[in-house]
Order: sequence, then structure tokens, then C-alpha cells
Amino acid sequence: MKRFSTALLLGLLHGWPRPTLAQTETRAAVAEALYRQARDLMAAGKYAEACPKFAESQRLDPATGTLLNLASCHERQGRLATAWLEYADVIAAARRDAREDRVQYASERMAELEPKLSRLTLRLSPDADAPGLDIELDGAKVGRAVIGAPTPVDPGTHTVQISAPGKKPLALSVEVGAVADQKTLNIPRLEDAPTEPAAAVPSSPLLTTSTVTAPSDQATTRPIPTSVYLAGGITLALAAGAGATGLAYLNKRDDYNASKTEERQDAALTYSYVNLGLWVGAAIGAGVTTYLYVTRPTERVSVRVTPLVAPQLAGLSFQGGF
Repeated sequence: MKRFSTALLLGLLHGWPRPTLAQTETRAAVAEALYRQARDLMAAGKYAEACPKFAESQRLDPATGTLLNLASCHERQGRLATAWLEYADVIAAARRDAREDRVQYASERMAELEPKLSRLTLRLSPDADAPGLDIELDGAKVGRAVIGAPTPVDPGTHTVQISAPGKKPLALSVEVGAVADQKTLNIPRLEDAPTEPAAAVPSSPLLTTSTVTAPSDQATTRPIPTSVYLAGGITLALAAGAGATGLAYLNKRDDYNASKTEERQDAALTYSYVNLGLWVGAAIGAGVTTYLYVTRPTERVSVRVTPLVAPQLAGLSFQGGF
């Protein structure tokens, strides 16, 4: 089995932990199973099924023999550029492993495939160069160095995507033939990307009013005149005096009842007359105040409501006159 016993032996000698050893054994076992299936499929001429299995086996447990078979599978599938690159990787790995027989075989295959390779050359139109120009070939960034270089590619449809800051991206496609096809793709000038309109900014940060205003409303009001406040104040003063003289009268009356003297009787009567006069005045003042309040005139008020519009602010403006 392909390197299975070697991996197990190294694990035992170095005392690897059991989880690491188990994972290594599993990957090696799966890689070996895929390798065997791929060899059978390739022998049956089913290259479309065999090549992916060789590739997965190589990913799980890299080995020069697996890579060599993968390159051979791609060659028979017609993917000559891919096979040519994989033979180059085989040469590097075989030299590291001191397998000169594989180095010689892979070198011979590369030499035989090279004249059969189809190539794609990308060129820029005279006005197509732009700062930050980005080029992708089949989804892989290839950079500006690819311009003018005949690049080996597999037969089929290839997509070239070009983009640059401030430009509209462009996607181009080209069909490349199977054997020794030479194609050139010219990259045209990219169109300028549309600029987004700038948001309108008021020239002044002061509040501005909209051109549409609400119609004026007529309202009525009945303000309280000064005479009402004046009459009410006098009424309150008379009522307060009436209350004070009322208390004084009650005291004088008690003194008179206690002594029954003529002097105290006169004093009590005096306070009673004053108290009565104050209460009468307060009553008249209350009547006058009420009359002035009820008969106060009605006035009209003109009110205009205007919407206000400003940056980060909106509201209503009220204007009016009496």
C-alpha cells in the first residue's frame, strides 16, 4: 500500500499520540482507496471520473507516484496545460526523493507536450491602461505581468475579467482549441463608472421655510382688561377690611356685654357701622368686577402656520397679529 506501512512505522517509532496516529492512518487509508479506484477507472478509459480521485488522493496523502498518475490522467483527458504543469511538479518532487527515473520520464512528457500546448495572449489596447488595473483569468488574479505573455491554457472557454477604480468592470470570454491553438484577446478601454449625484446642501445653516404655506386662520379671543384687575383688587381689599373690623366689632361687643357702660357701647356701635360699610363696599366691588369681566370686548387674531425645513430640523412657524 502507498506509504501506509511507512506512516504506521514512523508513528510507532516516534511515539505519536493515538489520536494523531489514527488520523494519519485514516487519511492514508482513504488516499490509498481513492488511488486504487482511480487506477482502475483510468485503465477503463474513464478519465473524467479517474482524475478527480487522483487529485483527492494527492491532497490527502501527497506522493510523487500519485502526482505522476494525475498528470498522466489529465494528459489523456486532453487537459494538456494542466498535465504539463503537473509534470513539472513531479520533476521537483522526484529530485527531492532521488528518483531519477521519474525525473527523466516527466521531463520527456513535458518536452513532448510543449509544442501541443494551446496558449492565450492578453493585450491592452493603447488607451486601455488605467491606474489600479486588475486582471483575472478564470477567476484567478494574474496581474499586469501576464500582458503579452503567451500563457498555456487547457482547451475550452476562458473568462477574463478586468476592473479598475472609477471604471465599469468588463468580462470577456474566448474559446481556445485543443492542440497548439494560439489565441490573442485584446482588452479595450474601460468605460468611466457613473458618478453618484451629490446630496443637495442648503447654502445657509439658517432655517428656511418651504414654498407651501398653510392658509391663514382667523381666531377670536377675549383678553381681560386692566379695569377688571383693578376692580377685583379693590374688592379684595374691602373684603379684607370687613373681615378685620368684624373681628374688632365682636371684641367690642363682648366688652360692652361684660361692663354695660355707655363708652363701650359707643365703641361697639362704631365698629359695627364701619364693618357694615366695608361689606357693602365689597359687595358693590364684586358686582362691578363681575360686570366688567362678563362685558369685556371680543377681539380677532390672525394666525399663519408655516412649515419650517432645515438640516436635521423640521417644525411649524406660527405668526399672527391682533
